[in-house]
Amino acid sequence: MGKPKKHLRYVGLQPRTLRAYRLALDRFLRFTHQKNLACWKSSALDQALAEFINDSFQEGDPLTYAGHLLSAIKRFHPELKLKLPRASQYYRNWVKAYKPTRAIPASWELVEAMIGVAYYLSLPRFALLLALGFHCMLRTSEMLQLTAAHVRMHPSGTSLSVILPQSKTSEGNPQVLLVDDPTIVQMAASTLRSRSKTALLWSRNPSCFRDTFDTILVQLGFKPKTYLPYSLRRGGATWFYQFTLSLDATVLRGRWSCAKTARQYIDEGTAQLAHLSWTSKQVKHVRKWRLKGAGMRLRQVKKRIWTA
Repeated sequence: MGKPKKHLRYVGLQPRTLRAYRLALDRFLRFTHQKNLACWKSSALDQALAEFINDSFQEGDPLTYAGHLLSAIKRFHPELKLKLPRASQYYRNWVKAYKPTRAIPASWELVEAMIGVAYYLSLPRFALLLALGFHCMLRTSEMLQLTAAHVRMHPSGTSLSVILPQSKTSEGNPQVLLVDDPTIVQMAASTLRSRSKTALLWSRNPSCFRDTFDTILVQLGFKPKTYLPYSLRRGGATWFYQFTLSLDATVLRGRWSCAKTARQYIDEGTAQLAHLSWTSKQVKHVRKWRLKGAGMRLRQVKKRIWTA
């Protein structure tokens, strides 16, 4: 027998798009459950969708959440395409009001300090995600999809591979990134040794991830949203290019489909870092937590060796 054909409703949809649709629908269903909203009629569904979109806007969630939700409903229930006027209007209003801002690239010094605070708050897996996000130039969605099985230690113990099952530019194919930084390898070995292979490194929701990111920034003397999780990717690209002086290597590691996009990242990131200035208080906090974090990581590694 031949391989069964894919259902026509899924033709043209990439696995990453289906996953985005599924996550958007899950968020909406949790919202309706919390608010006790009934959606049996198209008019009630339209009202619930509008409330959800407005709530997402007020909470500062990504615009793409609302876009994926409406696209999923209209794709799989085309009969509703013209029956969601309020939700569609709210979404259009959000698009008009939306002003995209480039995330400030994070320097490795800042990431090290954030890692130190994460260890202090007993969040070693969050610390590992910060390090991997920077060195592997991970998108936020890629970080949140990582499980322990996606971080594979090499037999030598001096390097590891990060497996991305689905990436924005992978067309559904897994991608593998090599990490040979000894600090990150030691962090991964000590953090994941007792972690279930199927367990996500970050098991809570994306909103909580962003809140934790902001909490650590405040600890370092920065205002919330001064840096964003996407700052790790932007800063990592700038750092990697300056380290290798190879645009091709940066494009390959950052998984860009177009070298022009990578060049824009690097040029803008370098310019922003050149003109960026921290207050004396921020410099003091970053220096303090970099050193403190290094000490905590060393103690964790020694503990792992002692109990192994």
